Amino acid sequence: MSKDAEQGEAIMAQTRSSQEDEKPIQPMDLLKRLLRYMGAIPWVTLGAIGTGCGVALLYFYFRSIDFVPADISAILSASLFVALLATAFYLYTVVSLLLPLWAYREAGLDDQNEVLRPSSLWALQVAGTGAFLLFVGYQMWRDCKPSAEYLVIPGTILLLVGGAGWLWYDRKRAGHQHPWWRRQLSALNVCFFGTFPFLALFSFLYPTQGADWGHLGVFVAVWLLVVLGSSTLFHKMPLWGCVLLVMVVTPLFMVSIPGVLGRASHLPAFVAEMAGIRATQVNELRVPANTCELIQGALGTAMSVTPVTCNEGGGWGTVHALVLSNLGDRWLIELPLAGSQPQGRNGAIRITIPDEGVHTVRQIAAPPAEEKAAGCRT
Repeated sequence: MSKDAEQGEAIMAQTRSSQEDEKPIQPMDLLKRLLRYMGAIPWVTLGAIGTGCGVALLYFYFRSIDFVPADISAILSASLFVALLATAFYLYTVVSLLLPLWAYREAGLDDQNEVLRPSSLWALQVAGTGAFLLFVGYQMWRDCKPSAEYLVIPGTILLLVGGAGWLWYDRKRAGHQHPWWRRQLSALNVCFFGTFPFLALFSFLYPTQGADWGHLGVFVAVWLLVVLGSSTLFHKMPLWGCVLLVMVVTPLFMVSIPGVLGRASHLPAFVAEMAGIRATQVNELRVPANTCELIQGALGTAMSVTPVTCNEGGGWGTVHALVLSNLGDRWLIELPLAGSQPQGRNGAIRITIPDEGVHTVRQIAAPPAEEKAAGCRT
């Protein structure tokens, strides 16, 4: 082969390689590179994902209250903490929903021969929840707290129904593996773990503010669905299958059920309450004189449910308000209005105030005295 021919082939090879290098990068190639980089530094990746999820939750929360803090750095600094709290609550809910089933199977109460009849897990969960409500209601009745009967009556009914159901199933089940006394001890253990789904669902589905009978009805319906589902479906599935099912269904419940109640932003608000960004109730705020005058001026002729007290000679003022956001250099507070006012929004007015000099005052209840009042039970 001549020298010219060799040079021609070399030039053609270089041309082909340059053409290959100039090919546009495919999206899948970019995704593979990104996954490769993420695998090389997992902690940084988890931090970035957590920060992104936290920013998304805070964005939906601030969008629901029509307010965005001007201090973006404060949002970024709180986003990772918010994401960790949301993940922790999600894991707590998943574990709580699975604990009764795990305890039921560990106790050997799940009779695999009963294919046509559902297990007695539902009865033990109902009995355990009834006993818990009865205990809390008794404590309220003993301390002369109002509305104790709203817990005592349903707790008694649930305890009787669940206890009767467990005794009926235990009597009908053939081929007992354990003696009677051991089965009852195992049943009490399952009753204890059966309260965890009730507590987990109640903490999320029954909001601290604006709750009504509709929220209570939806909560009871979801709880009954979880109890019956764990008895009719989960006892036929392996435990790992139950874990996967609960991990997939739980986020759907968290997002869809509040939307049915007309509170689609409940999950971000709930996480904001856990993070301390939003208050759970109206608090007493001590504010400087200029801030107090700002609040009075914003109210105008409207009347707040709780008075706004400002000292004419300066000094500290007292305001009772709900803190919706305490991130950044400005807080967003909400004051409930008395009656229907044109300035209000759903019976309240929202004001942004500078965070400088704002203090929250909380009264801590004294421990109960040994001697009860004359009208209370001992």
